[in-house]
Amino acid sequence: MSPKKRKRRKSHGSQDRPETPSSTPGDAEQGRVAPGTTPDKRPLKRTPVAVASPPDRRVTALWVLLWALWALGTPLALAGLLFTGLDGGVDPADPRLSDPETAAEVMAEQQRQAVRAMGNALVWLLVMAWGVPLVGTVLALVVRRRMAALCFAVALALSVALLLLVAPPAELWDALSAHLFG
Repeated sequence: MSPKKRKRRKSHGSQDRPETPSSTPGDAEQGRVAPGTTPDKRPLKRTPVAVASPPDRRVTALWVLLWALWALGTPLALAGLLFTGLDGGVDPADPRLSDPETAAEVMAEQQRQAVRAMGNALVWLLVMAWGVPLVGTVLALVVRRRMAALCFAVALALSVALLLLVAPPAELWDALSAHLFG
């Protein structure tokens, strides 16, 4: 505070307020007020204000990442599965097919590779369509975010229902077990 304001404050402060026994003579001269009181010696009424903290950005980034994986990964994995299935697995331009002795072996090998590729595509589809929303639901429940848990649960139910409409559970299980165990 500038010296002029200090002098002016001293003169006003000492005339307006009588000195109390709780303050020292030096306090009254410098215009100090005892803590917890107003200049006219009334106690302050302070009520705490609850300020809501903003949501953690890392949690928000996690939700965005999981939603992007589900919303973009599921159609892309489905497209990969369809394109792998449409490929057929046999390359007619393979020069080994012209030899009748090795043609059967080459075709069997290409068929195994095609089935393996389709199995991998199916696993990726299941991970993107069912695994990502399941992980999102569990994480949202652990972090106690009800709305995020509800949204991921709806996404999981939607994915499960749509995929089971396309392929019955028995066929999915047979294809998955053949890929993983056979």
